Amino acid sequence: LERELAAGIKMNSRILVVTGSGDSASQYMNYMNVFFTAQKHNIILDVCSLDQNLGLLQQGCDITGGLYLKLTVARLPGLLEYLLWVFLPEPPIRKKLVLPPPVKVDYRAACFCHRQLVDIGYVCSVCLSIFCKFSPICTTCHAVFRTPGALPVKPKKKKPKMSL
Repeated sequence: LERELAAGIKMNSRILVVTGSGDSASQYMNYMNVFFTAQKHNIILDVCSLDQNLGLLQQGCDITGGLYLKLTVARLPGLLEYLLWVFLPEPPIRKKLVLPPPVKVDYRAACFCHRQLVDIGYVCSVCLSIFCKFSPICTTCHAVFRTPGALPVKPKKKKPKMSL
């Protein structure tokens, strides 16, 4: 599409996700690839979640500069109004509107072995996969790691005795 535009004209792209399903940690890497690609191409991701907390899509909105809105069941009858009021205006205009406050984004990553969110984990230095437990072989890229052992201790140098 960008090839068809005249020189000097910039296309502003946005993606709106309206979902009623839960988070899918098993697709963590796919989502992250989409988020960073969208960020690279200046594409804004907006999400309207229907009665679900979706940490992964919250991260995507934060990364791309989009908006995340969670609607409760009580607000579902006004879905069209929310979509028009919150997501229709272009990003420069949104700054002038009184919108719902931004949500606090949970940036925990999902481990690749159990697909659960982890606070602290082990990261493969080759492919950046995240694991909740240490493994000597990365299950993603099959890199082999040494088991963590005690740090080597250097023997102390003896100081020569000086006589008076």
